[in-house]
Formats: sequence, structure tokens, C-alpha cells
Amino acid sequence: MTEPPLPDDVQQDLMLPFGPIPDEAGRDVILSAGHADAVLAYCHAMGSKFGAPGYLRYLFGLPVNEALESGYLITQRALREATPHGCAEEIARTARELLSGLDGGHEEGGSALDIFAGVGQMAYSYAKAGCHVQAIDNDRTMVDVAVRNMALAGLASDVEYRLADGPATLAAAVDTGRRFSIVHLDPPWRGTYQYDLTRPFLLEGLAVDVQELVRLGLKAARVVVLNLPHNASSSQISDLAARAGCNALVQYLYISDFPASFSQAPAYFFGRPGSGHGGTTGCQERRQRLTVDGQRVS
Repeated sequence: MTEPPLPDDVQQDLMLPFGPIPDEAGRDVILSAGHADAVLAYCHAMGSKFGAPGYLRYLFGLPVNEALESGYLITQRALREATPHGCAEEIARTARELLSGLDGGHEEGGSALDIFAGVGQMAYSYAKAGCHVQAIDNDRTMVDVAVRNMALAGLASDVEYRLADGPATLAAAVDTGRRFSIVHLDPPWRGTYQYDLTRPFLLEGLAVDVQELVRLGLKAARVVVLNLPHNASSSQISDLAARAGCNALVQYLYISDFPASFSQAPAYFFGRPGSGHGGTTGCQERRQRLTVDGQRVS
């Protein structure tokens, strides 16, 4: 699964460009210990381009270069697209806090279904927050990488990875009456997408019917969490909640000292009226600043 170290010039060529990413670019390219220096240089170059020369991604609680040197793997594309570690930690923490305010019983420790699980950043955070996680991805490379990562993190018994279609897995859970505490949705985008803070990201840019997934998620779980690009349209989120007959909490997350294009990662939490969202219908917003390793900043 791992690759031998490559010459520096070849490693640099493996890094993704700064602009839009074609659908398949980098999905099957696995970055490992031999790429650690190139990945570090890439993060710094990306940060310099956007005014944060000290920018560095974290993976499973470690600076990404140290994570790779420790044996963790990441695909080339996930280097750009995986939820920042600090934001993933806060999303899992918030979901568990919302669950604690809901009426009724719950599974011991909680359970999460992550249907677009990727290399495991969210699955890792949910497991660390005390959930048993069923993680689904339709890409064999992603699943192989994630299984290794969860084993290295000591979470193999807490995170069950399967190669399958995520939306179909969710629909099957609803049909069979299987229940979870949390359904997590980090849906793929349609075509290529470039972060442009001057324009909102619309739900039509997703490659799946997210309204249907939220509807199904609310049948299978008490809280549905949706990850979207940082400039998603808040009015569309309100409309989505209204159609689903639920409340929405929009949580804007900011990693301190990093520009918005790197650190602003909203999460959208959906739940039925009167179930941990203040008892009223509609859409609420809150903001939380975080350290790069996921600690809350007051």
C-alpha cells in the first residue's frame, strides 16, 4: 500500500495544483512517509499564496507531515479536501452535545453513520468522541487507506469501514429500521469547484440530492450533520430545514490565525423541533474559534 520515497522533484509534481480540481485527480495517489517533506512544502506554499505562510494541515491530531512519518496515509486529493482536524473535532463534539439534550434513550456511547467517509478524518473524530462509527466510501483506495489509518490510531474496533454506496446504505438502514445517533454527510461536489468567497456555494453544486439525504438521515438518526464548503448559501440551508420539517444549527468554525479560505468550515446540524435546538423551529447560527488541534478558543 505504501510507496518508496521519491526524489524531491517528483514528490513536488505529485502535489495538486492550487486551482480547480478535476473529479478524478489524485484519488488513487497515496501520500506516505516518503512524501512528508513535499507535503509540508506544499502546505507552506499554499499558505504563502493566501497570506498565511505558517499554514499546516493536521491529520488525526498530528501535523500532516508528522502524521505521514508516523505511518498514516492520505490520498493526494484528500490533502486538499479532508475536513481540517480541528474542525472535525469540534463537529463531533457539538453533535454529541446536541444528543445529550435530546429526549429519549440512546445507544451506549452513541453511534454514527458516515456515508462519504473518505480517509477517515471525521470517523476518527467521532470515534474519539465516544461513538461507534460505521464508515462508508465507494472508493477502494480510500477504504484501504482509512482501514490502515484507523488501525494505526487504535480505533479498528470503533470504526467499521465498508466499501459501498453511501446513499444506498443510508436508504437500506431506513428500510430495515436500523437506527444511529448521528448521520454524517460530507457529500461530493459536482464537476470542479474553486473556493470563491465572492459567490455562495449552492446545493445544486453537489453530486447527490442532499435534501433527500437529510430527509432519510432524520429517519435513521436524531441528529444529521452536513459538511459543505465555507461559502454555502445560508438561505438554502433554512429552506432545506423547512422542507424537512426540522431545525438547523449552523456552526461556523474558524481556526485561529488562518485565513477563511483555510479555516472556515461550517457544519450544519439538523434535528426535529424541540429536540436540542432550543425548542423552536428555524435556523440558528453560532460561531466558534478553535486552535489548530481542535481546542475551543473563548
